[in-house]
Amino acid sequence: MRPFKETDLAIAHQVLDKDAEVWQFDPGYVPSLSERLDNIRQYNFLRHQFGFGPSAAYLKGESETLIGQGGLNPYVYDHRDGSRTVEFEVMYKLGRAYWGHGYATELAAFWLDFAFKEVRLPQVIVCPERANRSSVRVLERLGAEFENDWLDETTVIGQLTRADWLARSDA
Repeated sequence: MRPFKETDLAIAHQVLDKDAEVWQFDPGYVPSLSERLDNIRQYNFLRHQFGFGPSAAYLKGESETLIGQGGLNPYVYDHRDGSRTVEFEVMYKLGRAYWGHGYATELAAFWLDFAFKEVRLPQVIVCPERANRSSVRVLERLGAEFENDWLDETTVIGQLTRADWLARSDA
């Protein structure tokens, strides 16, 4: 993992935005090159603001093979009682060539470990599309418990708590 650089733009656009299966659920359309640049700039702003944020993911031992992205994103969570809180959502996305190798689980676990052990967040939220069964399965393996999103029937809301994560990692 490392912060995105604007020089990553072309390869990030190729890996993350050109394959319909990769962008099918997020954002649900073919992102333009300028939208990818906006994403990189937003991710770097978040890193500046919080000290962490979505980052470029590379294969271990290789500094030149960008395989995707992952990180923690602030997320405004609307509770059923009408209140709103700012939570952090773990996010990850891999280029199609890197699916099925365990990288998504490794990437999500890295950021959850960081969230709970380094940042010491009390909980992390995950909000995948219900139809994105692969992503839901990754998060379930990592301990996420899901419920229906009461505001959007196409998504589910999952939560992982620091206490549960630390108990699992100590076991």
